[in-house]
Amino acid sequence: MTQSSIQLHKRLQFDLPDGQVMDGPRRYVIMRADVLMGAFDKLDPHTRFKMLASLGDSVTDFGGDSVRSYLAQVGTQALLQTMVDGSASLGWGVWSFRTEEDELLLEVRNSPFAAGSRSAEAPVCQPIVGMLRAIAQALWARPADVAELSCACENHGGEAPVCRFRARPAMTAPSSSR
Repeated sequence: MTQSSIQLHKRLQFDLPDGQVMDGPRRYVIMRADVLMGAFDKLDPHTRFKMLASLGDSVTDFGGDSVRSYLAQVGTQALLQTMVDGSASLGWGVWSFRTEEDELLLEVRNSPFAAGSRSAEAPVCQPIVGMLRAIAQALWARPADVAELSCACENHGGEAPVCRFRARPAMTAPSSSR
């Protein structure tokens, strides 16, 4: 492992005099998962869906900066392992990637978003959706569609508490002639 690919938790700088946690120019916040997800649980289902989607979009936008930085540091071949290590460092669960043809599949064991939510009405791991979108877009250099296929918050007994996601290259809509 090169110095540039050292695990994120070892790179974080806890700047106590200024009250911040930094990875180079990127600032992080440490927060309890139940505090964050509890805020979403208090919303009506329609608003919760919109707010979680917005959070996922923000992760794509701003987390994408981190993904592109990591891609420049470690290259395409090491990016997925870097993201596995980084997600564990930040408490985002245990990630496992698999590729199949034109899909990037992700399983997350112990998602903090699923664990922190009391809602079981719909998947809640939109931050992971947003990060997977950023990863796929960085790897493919094109837009990606990402879906959470199953969420541990919806655990209906028997199933392991794993969240599953799928990324595919976005299909461009045919242009309409006017």
